[in-house]
Amino acid sequence: MSRTITTEDLAQRVDDAARAPFILDVRAEDQFDRWRIEGKAELVMENIPYWTALTDLGQIVEKLPEHQEVVVVCAHGGSSGMVAEMVDRPNVHNLEGGMDAWANTLVPRTLYDDGTQYVVQLDRIAKACLSYAVGARGGTMALIDPSGDVEPYLAIAEEMNSQIADVFDTHLHADHISLGRQLATHAEAVYHLSPGDGEDASYDFAALVDGEVFTYGELELIVRTIATPGHTPGSTSLEVHDRFLMTGDAVFVSGVGRPDLGGETEPWARDLFNTIHEKLGHLNRDLEVCPAHYTARSESRDDGTLRRSLSDLLDNDPVVSIADEAEFVDYVVSHLGEPPEVYAKIRLVNLGLTAPDPEMAKELEVGRNECALTK
Repeated sequence: MSRTITTEDLAQRVDDAARAPFILDVRAEDQFDRWRIEGKAELVMENIPYWTALTDLGQIVEKLPEHQEVVVVCAHGGSSGMVAEMVDRPNVHNLEGGMDAWANTLVPRTLYDDGTQYVVQLDRIAKACLSYAVGARGGTMALIDPSGDVEPYLAIAEEMNSQIADVFDTHLHADHISLGRQLATHAEAVYHLSPGDGEDASYDFAALVDGEVFTYGELELIVRTIATPGHTPGSTSLEVHDRFLMTGDAVFVSGVGRPDLGGETEPWARDLFNTIHEKLGHLNRDLEVCPAHYTARSESRDDGTLRRSLSDLLDNDPVVSIADEAEFVDYVVSHLGEPPEVYAKIRLVNLGLTAPDPEMAKELEVGRNECALTK
């Protein structure tokens, strides 16, 4: 039997240069090109399709380091397990569940915890997606921008002894399928969305109101909605405890959310400029921006979290700090490129207008997010 490694363990190792493994990916070349293991550490990897191992195992063995951990990866964990067994070295491990499991792995990192109240950032590392749990032990909690698989969110609610009362989507997501409604239904919680993004939705939701306040223990969550448009018309920011600003895809720790996913590129780019300078720019500049996505793990702090002071972002980010509207719009419009075609299909799913089967849903989410525009 081949030695194995869990996706949770791998998620920790790929951020640590001293522990980063060599990755042997035995998927087909086109699958590897679409999506691969990434981390904060600079990973060395080889893509050698599985069938090569069946005919020329020596080609694989000669490429593997002898004194570094090797993780063999495939789509589901079966083919990679066979390759790991055939190689039969103590430093060679099979990734349990393969890329399917990697796709939904969430890494929790604490942003705030006073023993009762907590704010946890949940990193879906394969998709560079971030979601948040805000709540009080023995009380209620809110989930913000959940994606991937419901079980980790239910697990954190159980761990914190908290009842999920509210689920928020900061905007209509295009790069991944939202778990918002599913989790709200499961927990008998309220699902919240901006009316600016939900007007075509086939389902009911609680329409967010600018300035609305929700309380979890002593933590106040303040809605900054229909006030931060640009990435989408109803893009929403949520301020937590006068300390954190969950900006969705309005601004990231580096760059801004692309404003072309609804076909209104230039007008939405102007909205985004206004959001940055007239909305976010008038908030407490000591707030820490905590977005829904990131571009690369290199943007994370030493503790693994992804956050940046609003002041630093407004003053020093090469895109966010552009002070002239015409220059900002020109830069955004000229640097976007084409959005992934699949994003239009995901938007329809998140509006409840289509309902893919599990295999199709998995296929729609293959690949990292491409929502950010950075310099």
